[in-house]
Amino acid sequence: MAEQTNDRRKKGVFSRLRLAIAKDYIFPVSRRNMILIGGVGALAFLAVFAFDILFGKSRLISNGPLSSNHANFEQDCANCHTPAASVINDKCSACHEKYGDDLGVYTFKAHYVYRSNDLSRVGSSAKYATKERPCFACHPEHTGREAAITKVPDAQCLPCHPFGSFNNKHPQFEFADKSIPDHASLKFAHVAHVERVQKRENLVDIEKTCLYCHNPQPDGKNFQPLSFDRHCDACHLTTDDATPWLPIKAQADAPGVEALDTILRRQGPGTLWASYTNRNEFDIVGGRIKKSPIYHQDPWIMENLKMLRRQIYPEPGLVDLLKASGETSLPESKSLYREAIQTLRDYATGLRSRPEREVQRELAQIDRYLKEVEEKLNNPYSPLDDTKFLLSTVRENPQLAPAEIAAFKNAANNLTKPCGKCHTVANATILRVQKDQRVLRRAEFNHREHIVQRRCLQCHTQIPFEEFIGNSAQLEPGRDQAAIQMIPAIQTCRECHQAGATSNRCITCHYFHSNKTNRSNLLLYLD
Repeated sequence: MAEQTNDRRKKGVFSRLRLAIAKDYIFPVSRRNMILIGGVGALAFLAVFAFDILFGKSRLISNGPLSSNHANFEQDCANCHTPAASVINDKCSACHEKYGDDLGVYTFKAHYVYRSNDLSRVGSSAKYATKERPCFACHPEHTGREAAITKVPDAQCLPCHPFGSFNNKHPQFEFADKSIPDHASLKFAHVAHVERVQKRENLVDIEKTCLYCHNPQPDGKNFQPLSFDRHCDACHLTTDDATPWLPIKAQADAPGVEALDTILRRQGPGTLWASYTNRNEFDIVGGRIKKSPIYHQDPWIMENLKMLRRQIYPEPGLVDLLKASGETSLPESKSLYREAIQTLRDYATGLRSRPEREVQRELAQIDRYLKEVEEKLNNPYSPLDDTKFLLSTVRENPQLAPAEIAAFKNAANNLTKPCGKCHTVANATILRVQKDQRVLRRAEFNHREHIVQRRCLQCHTQIPFEEFIGNSAQLEPGRDQAAIQMIPAIQTCRECHQAGATSNRCITCHYFHSNKTNRSNLLLYLD
């Protein structure tokens, strides 16, 4: 009992019952040591992270390893990150927009115009402007070296393109839905030509015969543009046809043609060919003339056609530098410029022998201009404007009555009757042949990846080759012509591209970013 009383005196008591209590409950020990130890630990913790940020390249705070695309940036977060902010698009553009180019081919603005050429889709008032997302939203990083950050899921596309599944809601291809013809500006029958090539090249397989003209590109993805020199001249280099009897021009503004001697005396630009033309190819009776044989791009016909066209369109712009009209798709603008440059070089060649000092000065200046144009043409980032090649933008001669304009157009049609067997002539000009397909421009297609699954004629079924080969004379008119789209509709694609089978994701066929090889064309639209 005495010991308990001593313990109470040491510890203290509380309540009426005088219960024992430890003194420390009433008078706690100092917390100084605890705070000191905690502070030292916190400072050590912060020191470790500060050292990691300054000298360790933030290894401790990284969300995970970068993909192999950006692995070289992993040691320096500042390449992509901005303090107190998320990854901004400008950081991505610093590497992906080459040569300090501010075109923005990786932007939504470029995507709106890409392949659609629809400028109404650009700007703050555009339909989808409020749905734009930063780069990292579609290309998330820190998910490992093997992460495929370019494999964007469909969920990123559907907010703007609510088509859903390729198998159910994807719209029919536009050319098939609207029955858009293939405006090739060429009169062509496939079956008859396949028969001729089979006989000429001793071929039996129809698809091998098709490859005589449809030559795959080296990567096997698409086909090279058609070429007269490569595919047609074996049979069509010359023709025994003759022009109709044409009236020889009696005066400058008459709807007639010039004889060879008149062209020689005039010595106009680009008429050097007249010095080497066989006079026996022309028959002249009274005031009329006829030429035979006819060559492809026959220079006498082309010169007189240009002369008649100038009567209708006195200010043709650059149209006269082309053999055919400049009405073409934008990606072919370079071909227009190259043809125009070659025409001007031919003009200059015809003047080289002229001794006049003024002529030689002009030739030197022309050479400088052509060199500058070629340098710009070879620069993939230079904008190209093809509007000056378009006859549709040129005004008809206001000094001529409608009947007079019709007379000149009729003279042009008579002059080009031999050409009209294959070509379309309108407004005193031969329409440019479409050398490549212009449909499915918003999608990508790789023939090499598909040919291992199917034969060509299993998908391209619109023209009945197998039914009429060897009997093309009985093929009904309209079932085989150049205007037929030989492209399968979406039902054919769905036979393989479906869930659980071949990929049917958006990025299987569609790209978001524009084709960098056509940056100059894109710049023209965005300016």
